[in-house]
Amino acid sequence: MPYKLKLKSPRVNPKSKPTYKVTNWPDYNKSLRKRGALSLYFPQGDLESQLFNKAPYIQGVSGQQVTYNNAYIEIVYTFYRLFGWRMRQIAGYFENLWKTKKLKIPTPSFGHLSDLFAALPVRTKQYCDKLVKRLQQGEAISLILDSSGMHFDKANHWYEEKYGKVCKNKPWRKLHLAIDSEMNVHTIDITTYESSDIKEMANLIPNEQSPINVESVMADGAYYSIEGVEKLQERGITPVIPPPSNAVVHGADNTKWNDKIVQYIKDKGTVYAFHKKYGYGKRSLVEAQISRIKRCIGTNLLTQKIESQKREGIIIGNIINQWNAFGKCITIKIG
Repeated sequence: MPYKLKLKSPRVNPKSKPTYKVTNWPDYNKSLRKRGALSLYFPQGDLESQLFNKAPYIQGVSGQQVTYNNAYIEIVYTFYRLFGWRMRQIAGYFENLWKTKKLKIPTPSFGHLSDLFAALPVRTKQYCDKLVKRLQQGEAISLILDSSGMHFDKANHWYEEKYGKVCKNKPWRKLHLAIDSEMNVHTIDITTYESSDIKEMANLIPNEQSPINVESVMADGAYYSIEGVEKLQERGITPVIPPPSNAVVHGADNTKWNDKIVQYIKDKGTVYAFHKKYGYGKRSLVEAQISRIKRCIGTNLLTQKIESQKREGIIIGNIINQWNAFGKCITIKIG
């Protein structure tokens, strides 16, 4: 029904949103409290030996060795992202934290932290032991892809000086996300806004050498290309991506999956038949995950360099996975 007609007759073909009920409130409440237990974000054991190199200078070896271990920098930026503070504040927090715990761990300056983080080798981690075991056993998973915009910083002061007014527009990046049906983040990337979803899809899916077994890939029409879906099909991955409305059957050897889906939709008379057959409704999970990231962690990136922002995105994904390991909300539809 046209939008204006629906405004004139709101009672015609009403569509109410379903309501849900949480069935595990006690356990979910404990998991929410665990998110604030800061000790759970630190590794177990002797922190000094794990985070800091006590002997950066070795006799007979020229030059200085690494002073701060990668685990230390990753923890600093995990709290930096959790708290949403500025660099000087997070440096002051860790200085006071080590002093309170009576640990002789130095804290890098905020400028040094920026340089360390831009070169930090960080990857997406899974904190749920059951999920890690299932992946090691070769259990197949379905990846759900989507992207969204993330703002960072403000426009430079030259705009205000030139035009004499405040610049309301903010620069932004694209957050690309790949999750499974249990809301665990497997791949996350930050790119410039010029990057297209079609080109980024290959970076979100594990390559053929990866031990992760991908059964299907689900995404919206922005990720659809004949070449892309055919490559997935050749790897044994089912591409659950709806083709454009003007797609046609080509009848070529390199368009078999495209022809199969287009012909199926044509025979059924609606694309919703394709949605129902392949469970396309699960794609809403990735939209819920993006909404969760923006509501619980923030809509802005805190770093400025693209190299740092890529690592900040992985830190955000690891925080989400760690929260999932603490416990998740279980709901049932009641109306």
